[in-house]
Amino acid sequence: MNKTILIIVGVLIVVVGGYFLLRGAPGPGAQPPIETPLATQSPATGVTEINVSGNEFSFSPASINVKAGERVKITFRNIGRAPHNLVLEGLGITTKTINGGQTDIVEFIAPSAGTYSFFCSIPGHRSAGMEGSLKVE
Repeated sequence: MNKTILIIVGVLIVVVGGYFLLRGAPGPGAQPPIETPLATQSPATGVTEINVSGNEFSFSPASINVKAGERVKITFRNIGRAPHNLVLEGLGITTKTINGGQTDIVEFIAPSAGTYSFFCSIPGHRSAGMEGSLKVE
């Protein structure tokens, strides 16, 4: 009896693990992500523009560097299939929750020097690895 239960549990683990592994893999006909510069400074507006993409279950780039006091514009693009958002922890800054293929933009003044986490607040996404850091110098 115990052997049967162990076999059933083992099979369930393999099936569930395979599901999550394949769920994050791009399907046939999926387009590769568009390469964009990570950060650019617009001299006319004085805004540092940063492009961040989110997928199951990561951000690219996972680390962002800015200077304290500068105006920052983050364009968040969901290149995954599941809904995602980007939350800057402790700063009260968050994008809308968006579906795959959509974008949202947040603008803010970089806070005082330090390292701040950003993450996807959809339940389970942060614990699956969907987080990064904003380093303010």
